[in-house]
Amino acid sequence: MKKLISAILVLALASFAIFADTDFFEVETEVEGVNMMKITAGKYNPTTPTPEGFEGVGAFEGPLVINAAGDQSFNAYLSTLSNNRTGYTVSMTATAMKSSITSQADAYINYKVTVQGGGAITTNNTTSSPTSVDVITVTGLTELAVQSRKISLTVDTTSYNSAVEGSYSGTVTFTYTATQ
Repeated sequence: MKKLISAILVLALASFAIFADTDFFEVETEVEGVNMMKITAGKYNPTTPTPEGFEGVGAFEGPLVINAAGDQSFNAYLSTLSNNRTGYTVSMTATAMKSSITSQADAYINYKVTVQGGGAITTNNTTSSPTSVDVITVTGLTELAVQSRKISLTVDTTSYNSAVEGSYSGTVTFTYTATQ
């Protein structure tokens, strides 16, 4: 009797395998690259970063007004949001504060600008020394990620205290380059 039941079960299972069928569908999407950079008024560190949230973060409102030599007190952060799988680099350049008057030699006030955890640059009259420095280097990402690093600036005491009268202006420039 046991042999008969076993034979019937084997036959029943075999008949199900004969009539089995499969079907499938594919799931696809395209994820756009996110390569965003902004000088923010505060540290950007959300629990769940999004491009929309990054766009809504308050920007640092310049210019940075200098009233004395030495360390400057202000809140500015170099913030990035990226999902670039191969990474990215942010470099910085700076020009000295310059005052120009027709038929007079240009006058300069130098300063040092630093990005926390990155590099620093010191201006030397018309240019920065070195010409460019990498301040954020990310070699690869496995998810959408944020960097937000404090920017600090120190005005050179000698060039500030010996400056001739005039309006002075300089520029700190950050360049975001996605790794290919």
